[in-house]
Amino acid sequence: MRAKEIIIDEIALRRASIEDAHQEHLNGDLSEGALTSLVARDERAISELENELSTFEPVAHGPVRKRRRSLLVIGVTCLLLAALGSVVAAISLRQPGSSSTGNISLSHSQRIHQLSLEAEADLAAGNVSAALSAYQQVLQIAPKNPEALIQTGWLTFSAASTTKEPKLLARGIALLAESISVAPLNPAAHLYYGIVAASTPRDQTLAKEQFKLFLRLHPSTTQLAIARPFLLKYQLSAK
Repeated sequence: MRAKEIIIDEIALRRASIEDAHQEHLNGDLSEGALTSLVARDERAISELENELSTFEPVAHGPVRKRRRSLLVIGVTCLLLAALGSVVAAISLRQPGSSSTGNISLSHSQRIHQLSLEAEADLAAGNVSAALSAYQQVLQIAPKNPEALIQTGWLTFSAASTTKEPKLLARGIALLAESISVAPLNPAAHLYYGIVAASTPRDQTLAKEQFKLFLRLHPSTTQLAIARPFLLKYQLSAK
């Protein structure tokens, strides 16, 4: 069996490949048919890799896995508490146009690819602040990038939930709502927006609708694992 880190890296590369394909299509360098074929190929590969990655879960220590799932489901964990100061600073103090690892010799597509890989690696390593910074840089280059909108919105909301900062909470929610507008067929957008809605008593109907949409979009096994507590709460099941 391959090492877990290798599988994670390959998933990140496949996702970056999909993003590059969409960018090339927008630039007129890739036909609609070729785009569909490439995306379908990479999505199949990602699904297989995620299934392979899930086989590592039983060997992890129970308390550790529980803490990691808590980060994804609630956003209020020891990891976020430890990283909170730097995360909030990254959200609040970063100036437009700033870049910690910028390289003007790279094209926009290459830069987005690089930043996305960095963010994936940072999240896998538990470096939330660095991942957030990378996704923010992606949004500076491509404000409608779905993955960056989803991740920036979720990480911002999670950090703000801990510090109880209304402005940052609102910003995180707004980014997640925009991600649904930009990528309505992306299951992750509905997953995280649904989790946010579920945290507000008056938004339970909205939350349930988001999870219904999420299930219709053929989510991955990893996404289903994250959603499971909410699917049980709203008495929903994957077909």
